[in-house]
Parts: sequence; C-alpha cells; structure tokens
Amino acid sequence: MAKVKKFGPVRIKKIPGGKDPSRLVEEFILRRGHDPDASLRARTGDDSTWCIQLAEDEELEITLEGISRPLETTLYLGINIMMVPLKSCERYLASALVIADKLIGAKLSLVNYDIVLSTTAYLGDKGVEDIDYFFEILQRQRSWVRDEIIQEANRDELDGE
Repeated sequence: MAKVKKFGPVRIKKIPGGKDPSRLVEEFILRRGHDPDASLRARTGDDSTWCIQLAEDEELEITLEGISRPLETTLYLGINIMMVPLKSCERYLASALVIADKLIGAKLSLVNYDIVLSTTAYLGDKGVEDIDYFFEILQRQRSWVRDEIIQEANRDELDGE
C-alpha cells in the first residue's frame, strides 16, 4: 500500500485584481490634452481630485474615493455649468429642480454659488472608455441644462412668480 503524504495548511495568497483607478483617470486626462500632474488638486490618503479647465467659466472636477480598493473605487465627474445669481436665486434653484428631472445619467447639485452637473459610478471593472462615456453624458447635456434653467427662470419672471 502506498504511503499518503500529508501536507500542512495551505496558505492562499491574495492577489489584488483590477486596474489602477488613478492610472485610468490620468489616461483620461491625457486624452483630453492636459497634464495629469498639473491637474492634480488634492491627494489625501485614499482619495484624489483633479480639475481641468473646459471653458472660461467651466471646470471639470474628477474625484476618486477608495483608491486602495480598486473594485470599490468611486468615480465622481462634475462640471460647474453656471453661477446662481444671488438677486434671483430662488427662481434659478426652482428652475434647476424642474430641469433635473429630465436628466439622463446625471444629477444637478448646488455647490457654493454654482450649479454642478455630475455623475458618480463605481470604477471597479471599468476602463478609460467608460470614463469617456460618463464625460460624454455630461458634455451632451451641459449646454442644454444651462439654457433650460435660464429659460425656465425667465419664464417664471415673465409670469410674475
């Protein structure tokens, strides 16, 4: 009869998978013709934020949260699309609420004095093409959103509200 050799407990080494989220964002920024290092605004522990100037009054903010956990990393893309005029802020904010319901894959927020069009997603199994797609969602809606908010706010003013 053959001897059976007994082995001790098997140690399984965890090999983290997934792509480096920071590298994906840096590649996305390079594709837009910007320097990722110059665009980096903050890097604190597990989070990073980059800002890219899109137009004179528009800036794209890209934030990654949970970078050390690639499968759980959250990507935030936000574009400040317009400042809220203080004189008639209630009309503009009410108009933004009306327009926000018509957005596809994005949301509107008030950040300081700006209305921001943004999207958030887990980056875990996604690539640069997915970041391009999320950015395109924002790009295609930003002018429309701005124009609609202004029209809606002016409509309220003309109606005497």
